[in-house]
Amino acid sequence: MERFRPGAWRLWLAVVVTCALLRTLGQLLGAPFLGYEIPYLIITCSAPLMILAGIRLHRPARPGGWITLAVGQAAYATGDVLFSFDVWSTGSMAEPTPGDVFYLSSYVLTGAAVLTFIRRRTPGWNLATAVDALVVALSSGLLTWVFLVEPVASDSTLPMAAKLTEASYPILDLMLLILAVRLVLGAGARTPALHLLFGYLGVMFAADTAYAVVGLLGGENTTEPFTGGLWVVSLGLIAACALHPSMRDFDTPSHTATPDATPARLTVLTCAVLMVPGLQFVLHAIGKDLNVPLASAACTVMFLLVMARMAGLVAAQRRAADTDGLTGISNRRHFEETLASECRRAARAGYGIGLLMIDIDHFKKINDTYGHPAGDRVLSELARRLSSGNRAGLLLARYGGEEFIALIPHVGAGELPAIAERNRLAVAELPFAATDQTLITVTASIGAASAPGHLADPAELLRAADQALYAAKAAGRNRAVVAPTVHTPATAHG
Repeated sequence: MERFRPGAWRLWLAVVVTCALLRTLGQLLGAPFLGYEIPYLIITCSAPLMILAGIRLHRPARPGGWITLAVGQAAYATGDVLFSFDVWSTGSMAEPTPGDVFYLSSYVLTGAAVLTFIRRRTPGWNLATAVDALVVALSSGLLTWVFLVEPVASDSTLPMAAKLTEASYPILDLMLLILAVRLVLGAGARTPALHLLFGYLGVMFAADTAYAVVGLLGGENTTEPFTGGLWVVSLGLIAACALHPSMRDFDTPSHTATPDATPARLTVLTCAVLMVPGLQFVLHAIGKDLNVPLASAACTVMFLLVMARMAGLVAAQRRAADTDGLTGISNRRHFEETLASECRRAARAGYGIGLLMIDIDHFKKINDTYGHPAGDRVLSELARRLSSGNRAGLLLARYGGEEFIALIPHVGAGELPAIAERNRLAVAELPFAATDQTLITVTASIGAASAPGHLADPAELLRAADQALYAAKAAGRNRAVVAPTVHTPATAHG
């Protein structure tokens, strides 16, 4: 049985392809209605059962999303059975039908399941991906309105119930498309289950859109065999997604940053942005007027979203440029920029500034004894302790290999010894985990310096703190030495 499990989804897809061909070729070759409809009904009725089988087979830790998906597919299968019975018994496809209630419910349930997967894969609010999905939603929504919703809404021959029913399908398809884009662009493992689910959403959207467009043009009889085959494939893909072994970890939370500005993402956004002017050109070419207020509103909102996206990219690049990659605190460049600007503010406002220069004792010995990964763990833990143990407003940065530096605004010379000693104890009091099994004692030497605001000079403060650090090392390490208050007059900076 174990050897069979990994191939269950492949066997299922083989059945799906066979039924899709029977569905398409049967109608093309003039088979009776039930002759080509039964292969379709086999797949649509089996899909929810296959999803439940996948849940039982692979036992995901949190099956709620998959169960919702199975219920949605069961509703879809119910709609298919009712629709097929109606066509078989009456010979017509008048809308709306009782099956439409189940069809529309299945879209909502499927959307709820996909949204559950998204929230579990990326627990935090991923603003960048949300903005990207909104850009795609706007451009796709405009197309949906112009070609699918507006013609139905303006058709005076349709009763209101038929209008609402026919307009609901493209709107719900658009909802699923937006969720699919959000799912794929977001963080999380790129597993086969993800690709199968995206394939289901994409094929379903393509089939529904083709059916709706051709329906508006009055050509159902020429394309229905192909859209029917596509629906079989889409239903097969969603069941294969649940049967694939990777569904077990499909919604595992991801704590990595979303890949930003990748070529694929930029391609999607470029196509979405160009869709509106492209639509305007197409409508002009076919002699149809564009809804100018609607298009203008869509372009305005899209422009604002793109600007917000650019601002987010600039902010992300700025954070990356200012942050030390290992410890997550500020780097030397950002610290020196902040020190210079803080000295200017202190000179104007008259408050004192303090510096702590912190150097790990015998850090080379830690690397030589336990390896560089252990040294990295020590650096990260030390940064965490110093960040959490100091007051708000202090800027901590990694200044060199094993050297850290802290800028303390609004501090007087009398407060600095206690602050320096508290930071020394934060390092020395508790052991560090060099490995998962090894705890080691780590100490640090600290040099501190301060200056009154009107005399604060970055270079002099750094020089004084550095000299105090050397004095702490010379005194035996694991010491905090405070330099005499700096009295060099501040020079003009910038």
